[in-house]
Amino acid sequence: MDRRTYLAIGAVTALAGCTELGGPGEPDTSDERADDGGTEPADDTSADESSEGGGDEGGPEDDDEEEYPELVGTFDDFEDLEEWWEWQDIGTLEADSSRASMGSQSALLTASVESRGQVRVRRELEEPIDVREVAPGLDLATDTDMGIVRIQLQDENAHYVEYSQGFAGGTSLTRHNFGITRIRGEPDLSEVVVLQVIRWFGDDAEGRQWVDDFHFVPRPTQGKVLLQFHGGYETHYTEALPRLEETDLPATAFVPTDRLREDEAVEGDRLTREQVDDLAAADWTIGARPANDQPLDGVDSDALEDAVVDPIDWLSDAGYGGDVRVFAYPGSKYTDDSSDLVREHYDLAFAGRSRSQGYAGNPHLCSMAETPDPGEATDLLEWTAEWGGITAIPFYRLEDEATIEALEETLRTLEEYVEAGELEVITSAEMAEEYVYE
Repeated sequence: MDRRTYLAIGAVTALAGCTELGGPGEPDTSDERADDGGTEPADDTSADESSEGGGDEGGPEDDDEEEYPELVGTFDDFEDLEEWWEWQDIGTLEADSSRASMGSQSALLTASVESRGQVRVRRELEEPIDVREVAPGLDLATDTDMGIVRIQLQDENAHYVEYSQGFAGGTSLTRHNFGITRIRGEPDLSEVVVLQVIRWFGDDAEGRQWVDDFHFVPRPTQGKVLLQFHGGYETHYTEALPRLEETDLPATAFVPTDRLREDEAVEGDRLTREQVDDLAAADWTIGARPANDQPLDGVDSDALEDAVVDPIDWLSDAGYGGDVRVFAYPGSKYTDDSSDLVREHYDLAFAGRSRSQGYAGNPHLCSMAETPDPGEATDLLEWTAEWGGITAIPFYRLEDEATIEALEETLRTLEEYVEAGELEVITSAEMAEEYVYE
């Protein structure tokens, strides 16, 4: 399960936005700022081609059955920062030899009050690259509590596709999966000539963002969707199960094993063990959350292993999980120690906030989209159908008309796209087996 070491020593990367990483339906204090900068056409500054074209580091051991795009792998290891420069003196860029996930150094991006709390760097390519079948990613760390980093891939007209990811602060330099969150203009993705990395810390804020290993992973051109139900709530059985049985679409339930009820006579809003059995019998994947459902950044070190590992024994004893173990971080919060345990004991784990991600370069930090409100599910699925990638749609408590309406809209619209051959609904096991690139 522990296929790759994702952690080095560090903190993280570049962006425009600052957000609490709580999942939709969980506490959320996000206040993300839109950012339309970086749209000037590239000038004649050239870059050394020696690091272009993508290294072939990592990747499946057996590639006989699938041929990946040429760009897949490391594109820039930040060993030569002369190819990058600060955009209009917004923030500073320097090498940091004390932190690296590959090579001898990482790139340290620093924002100050003078730079309006923002830092952005760019690299102009001597030859255009074709990114139609790939997604970019970075190894990230930061000295703030949390952050969002954005990657813009621009064509010669400064039209771009923007990938982003939210991540926890205070952790080591860690690989993250990015998803498409914005399009400006009509970018020609076959002729990308500028790479830009952005981090915004907030007005008049200061902060440091480390980045390393700018890489590309394959991206499914036909959109893939995962349906997820988090928290082990009884409404997943009473409201979600009947509706999914009508559509015959697969889903995953992430349950906190210590919060389940023995039977319906026990008061509470969580699933009973018998109801979990019924979900499994309906071919739902049964995954885990921490045993007591506590965000892992707040669990004492002496209780951390029990919180992460105990659910495995329960799921195994109950006959759930099969060959693939999946996990979800409450609030998308984690620490180095907790992510080490998850990586050791699970095949796939979900945190972060983004849609239309590529293959999982880090299968233990797969991304989730926002839970859609009524009227938003159609747009979310249309986006995934148009731009491809993998979108995990999480639902939490289904306790009011609005959340149930959003679920019904999701299933209704999803059925239409699936029948038209424009989207495919996959299981967590299928993602772990077919859409991981390490």
